[in-house]
Amino acid sequence: MEELVEIAKNKLNKKHLLIIGNSEIKRSKLITQIIEQTNFETFRFPKGIKSIDEYIEFVRTKKLYEPWYTKKGKFGSNQILDFHRDWISDNNSLIIIEELENMEERWKVDLLKSYLNEIAIRKKGQKVIHLIISQESENNLLQKLEEEIWIPKNDKRTKRQIIEGSLEKIEIK
Repeated sequence: MEELVEIAKNKLNKKHLLIIGNSEIKRSKLITQIIEQTNFETFRFPKGIKSIDEYIEFVRTKKLYEPWYTKKGKFGSNQILDFHRDWISDNNSLIIIEELENMEERWKVDLLKSYLNEIAIRKKGQKVIHLIISQESENNLLQKLEEEIWIPKNDKRTKRQIIEGSLEKIEIK
């Protein structure tokens, strides 16, 4: 397991991680070991988030957004999600979302797309958000992301190359 932690830690500096395989307990243990050996401000979402509302509530509670305008009262879910996407692009934290397979498909792909775009478009040496997600199996997640991801007009990479350059799959045996 130590070797896997070291591999994951080194990959995390360049890519987001998708941890699959074995049991939920082993995946969680691996993530905890990675967190302990990195020096990032870490936000660990509750396990098994199923809806975008649960995701937004955690974002609201932990203040993982910065509004660009002031308003009396609370911001709505759509506003917080917009602010959160900007926060993602300006942040150097580690986000952990465990057991993601049960989240609403449309929102799961949309959120992951936001995180992947930050890696795909970053400049060399630029600090960027880090993401670790886990689920039981890959379950065609890469293919679903490939269908949704955006490629800059003059980019010579394929959608699959962009995804593989932004997300490293680590399988626990």
